[in-house]
Amino acid sequence: MSIAVLQEQIRRRKTPVALALGPEADRIAPKIRRNFTEMYGEGGMATAEALRYHGCQVLDAAADRLSAVVLDAAAYLRCGAMGVDVLSNLVGAAKARGLYAIVDARGALAEPWLAAMPQADAVTVLPYLGGDACRIGEDKAVFALVTTDNSSASDIQRLIAGDRKLFLAAAEQMARRGAGIALESGYALDIRDLRRKLDKTFLLLTHCTPQAASVAFDDYGHGALAADGDIQYAEDPAAAVEQAIAAMKEWVSVV
Repeated sequence: MSIAVLQEQIRRRKTPVALALGPEADRIAPKIRRNFTEMYGEGGMATAEALRYHGCQVLDAAADRLSAVVLDAAAYLRCGAMGVDVLSNLVGAAKARGLYAIVDARGALAEPWLAAMPQADAVTVLPYLGGDACRIGEDKAVFALVTTDNSSASDIQRLIAGDRKLFLAAAEQMARRGAGIALESGYALDIRDLRRKLDKTFLLLTHCTPQAASVAFDDYGHGALAADGDIQYAEDPAAAVEQAIAAMKEWVSVV
């Protein structure tokens, strides 16, 4: 699916909130972890199966309410080959529940990930291979991840390139090649600066509040998707989904 299809999905659901899914294994409910440890013993298989079960439960809560899910590939790949299987299964589960599925792979190229997980609608890539990272079919989408929140991110991402920060220059180049832009930033100023440079580019936002995210949207609530990473840890995911929708609606209304 293209980014235009994602925007239409957001319009139908009347919310730009997405589920961010990729929990830390030790933050999954103890009962779930204990059940699979008793079944498989300590190790990667128990962890992977707990992640699978937990993910399906949270996807059930998001179905028919949220527009998309952003799956953190690293959270599953830490379980090895079994984790790859779980990630692929959760992509399929998301599609079966009517969610637009974005794999947050952060790879150099989009094509290998989409070949391995053909049900995924989109994938994130790092932008430093340039246009080659965006080679995909017309029914898929790429988001170039230009800012991350790790401690050493500013060593590279905020270097000055000409008259702007490097992440802004990279975003501009990738947008020219048809990519959406992903930002892992809680700073409204970063989002505002990027929106000023790329007023028509679709933005995928993570790790930010509804207030910070609001500067990415136009007057119709279009142009961006904000992924909520707290829902996956809630005791009652369905209630957390409703709370996330309501919190975003205070700042952004989709028409």
